[in-house]
Amino acid sequence: MRALICHSAKDLRIETTELPPMGPDQVRVNVAFGGICGSDLHYYYEGANGAFVVKEPLMPGHEVAGYIDLDPSGAFEKGLAVTIHPATFGKSEAGIEDHPHLWPGGAYLGSASTWPHTQGAAAEYVIFRKD
Repeated sequence: MRALICHSAKDLRIETTELPPMGPDQVRVNVAFGGICGSDLHYYYEGANGAFVVKEPLMPGHEVAGYIDLDPSGAFEKGLAVTIHPATFGKSEAGIEDHPHLWPGGAYLGSASTWPHTQGAAAEYVIFRKD
């Protein structure tokens, strides 16, 4: 499949990649629409978004919508329109229980803030968790 990959500042390529194998409780989404966020622009123009430097090939894209292409569990029918929540929340801590975006250990699609980087959704197909 084709995917958009950022290697460094002003080095953005359309490449052929393989989808990772699906795990339990995951679905394959045929990406139909993707937004371009300010962080994507920073990765392209500067090779970094603030302190988060592209250190390995990074697939940007965290504003995405598409259609269920495959759900082995049968919970979602093929063709169902979906939007994707780009955050994976970390673990709750006292005092911030109601603010999951602040929980330590979280990640965000298409971000160099983690190592290895959290790959995004600028591709024809992407595997996502169902929850």
